[in-house]
Amino acid sequence: MQVKSQNLSEILLPVQAEINTLDSRLINEISPSSRALCTILQEIFKAGGKRLRPALTFLFAKALEPSKPVSEPIYLISEISELIHTASLVHDDIIDNSFLRRGKPTANSKWDNAITVISGDFMFARAAVNLGKLGVNEITSLFAQVLEDLCDGEIRQVEKKFSTDLDWDYYYSKSHKKTGSLIQAACVAPAIYYQCDPAVIQSCLVFGKNLGLAFQIIDDILDFNSTTEVMGKPALCDLREGNITIPLLYALEDSRYSVELKQKIELLSNSLDISVLEEVSMILKESSAIDKSFQKAQELINTAIEAINILPESLEKSSLLALADFIISRDQ
Repeated sequence: MQVKSQNLSEILLPVQAEINTLDSRLINEISPSSRALCTILQEIFKAGGKRLRPALTFLFAKALEPSKPVSEPIYLISEISELIHTASLVHDDIIDNSFLRRGKPTANSKWDNAITVISGDFMFARAAVNLGKLGVNEITSLFAQVLEDLCDGEIRQVEKKFSTDLDWDYYYSKSHKKTGSLIQAACVAPAIYYQCDPAVIQSCLVFGKNLGLAFQIIDDILDFNSTTEVMGKPALCDLREGNITIPLLYALEDSRYSVELKQKIELLSNSLDISVLEEVSMILKESSAIDKSFQKAQELINTAIEAINILPESLEKSSLLALADFIISRDQ
């Protein structure tokens, strides 16, 4: 019984009460002694966001144990994933010198970099405190790996800026580390906490891994296909920063476009030229690169959906399936 809806609020309706409680916790209970830091954190969390990772945790928790109310440990897990995600965005905005996210000014556009970095560090620290409260070694190891993955993925991306000599192993590894690892953890942590059967834990892991990679691929596509107004951040942002994403990789494999693309990416590495950015974007739209990228994302979503066939039918399982469909069709 799959919910056929592309409206995210409808898809998440089975866990909306839990998401609302999480929002309240993030805004009202994460209170460092520094007034300035407290103000920044509250502004960041009040800016909203999809709350995708906590939603996945709540949906899996309720799908796996429908007779149990969402307990404090599940709320701690949901907080951990959102804190890590938000902290990584704050740090990414500083690294990329971005001043707009979700259509609103970033923290680093309003405060100096020093206190903005510290606000991200504080969120990582609070996630670690929550892991201590949770006291489940396997989940601690899971999120410790996420933190390592985030750092490793970011470093690898910085090292490979404007490089056209990349392979698919690099792309998938980097994408998993920067995006997929945390989404995977948000999905599998409830199964670990509830000590589910290994086959069930594996199904949650496979769902999260493939959903995370598909999410990143759609992000890569939207960087070329969408607009600043729709996305709430500058279009062609990845290309401006020299990040070689999946549409570019597909186009670079095409002999009709590879030489010209390499030349233009080399130009961009030396000087940001808006006309060159637009020319690269046009090449991708003329080629089959974006279609191929979308097809790959759809394959990953299909694998994710198949993975949770093992779960019993429930409203929450239906929402997970609908959420997978939403990921592939979203425009921001």
